[in-house]
Amino acid sequence: TIERRQSNFVLTDRSANGTYVTVEGDTEIRLRREALTLRNHGWISLGQSRAKATELVEYFCEENPDATAD
Repeated sequence: TIERRQSNFVLTDRSANGTYVTVEGDTEIRLRREALTLRNHGWISLGQSRAKATELVEYFCEENPDATAD
């Protein structure tokens, strides 16, 4: 799941096979029943590494200068 927590988006894996996250410029991370705050620009792959995946979710986290703090 991805949920907003204050000004961040947090990805939480609850699967048996894991969720793989690659933040642009960083090494791929495998989450297994863990949470990760998404940042910058990256890709999410469900159940397998991005290198092997045929379907990916690409995300962008941008700051909103007009947003008010929660």
